[in-house]
Order: sequence, then C-alpha cells, then structure tokens
Amino acid sequence: MAQIKRETAVICMINDLLRGSFIRTEGWNPSYFSTEIGDVSRVSLMGVVVSKDASGNVVIDDSSGRILLRSFENNAFHDLNIGDLIMVIGRPRVYNEEKYVLPEIIKKMDHKWGAYRQLQLKLLRKKTGLRKKEARILVKEEKQPINHFQKIIEFIKDLDAGEGADIEEVKKRSGAPNAEELINKLIEEGEIFEVKAGKLKVLE
Repeated sequence: MAQIKRETAVICMINDLLRGSFIRTEGWNPSYFSTEIGDVSRVSLMGVVVSKDASGNVVIDDSSGRILLRSFENNAFHDLNIGDLIMVIGRPRVYNEEKYVLPEIIKKMDHKWGAYRQLQLKLLRKKTGLRKKEARILVKEEKQPINHFQKIIEFIKDLDAGEGADIEEVKKRSGAPNAEELINKLIEEGEIFEVKAGKLKVLE
C-alpha cells in the first residue's frame, strides 16, 4: 500500500472553509479545500462550542462563521460543553453539500488563547497575503464522466441493511478496476468506515 504523507494543519478561520470549494484528487493525494488562503487538506481551528445535537455532533463558532464537527466514534465529544473554547485539528469535508470537519485532535483551551489566535491569524495573513494556489492535476467530481467515488458511496448506502455493506459486493458493483484503492482512500478521508471486518458504512 502507498505511504500516505500527513499534511500540515493550516491555521485558518471557519469562513475560509465556508467560502472554499471541496476538490477531490486522484490517487493517494489528499482531497482538499481550495480557499483564498491556499489549498487546505488539514486545518487548525479554534472556536467556541455553541451547540450539540442529539447524535452528539458539535457546532463551533470563531466569530467568522460556524461549522459542524462530525465523528463516527461513539462519545467523541462527550466531555465538551456549550461555551467551551476548543482547538480542533482535522480534515475538512463535505456531505450532502454541508461542510464539516472530521476531527483528529480536540483540545480545550483557556479563553485567553482566543485573543492570541486572532493575533496569530492577523500576522499570518500580513506575512503571506493571498498566495497563488499551487498547480495540481485536479479531478473535480462534477467533471468526471464516471465518478467512482460517489458510486461507491451510493452502493454502500444501497447495500447497507443496518450491519454495513459487504466490501466485496461494493467492489464488484462499482465496476472500477481500482475499487479497493478507492475504498481505502474514502476510509482514509473519513467519508466511509469499516464497522467490522468486511463491512462498510457511510459516515452520516
């Protein structure tokens, strides 16, 4: 299996993501958000918890906007309370046209760090400005003649009767010659997960 390089977490505001566009790349290159501050595949955000829904997902606000934190791990946010200031490092994603972050690290912060982060962001923007985006070979989902990523997600949903979709059946139905590689990438990016050996589910 190809070695996946962990991308550097980019310090940014929530609004940078909300105004950006999600781009899915080919192969093992990480998918990312194309934003005014550059291409972002991992983020470092700091915000206040403003809500928790019935399923345990959390919304944070950093004064520039609000974004959802989602996880397929049970009780991932159980120790977070409304009003907590937290730092989040994770991967920005899109599901059903809603932008969210799949956290890798969550840390509660003292509220004095909020002012420090604002200063940090101001200095970073002054130093770097609006950088030109790096040239990459991109594959936008809406421009693919056959979107195997989306087809795999749809097949998993169709085949999942509650216990997860059989991975071999998903690979067979997808018709993609590199179906296993595509499935592994979707797992790596947090779009789907293996609920148990050989069974896949979509993160919802």
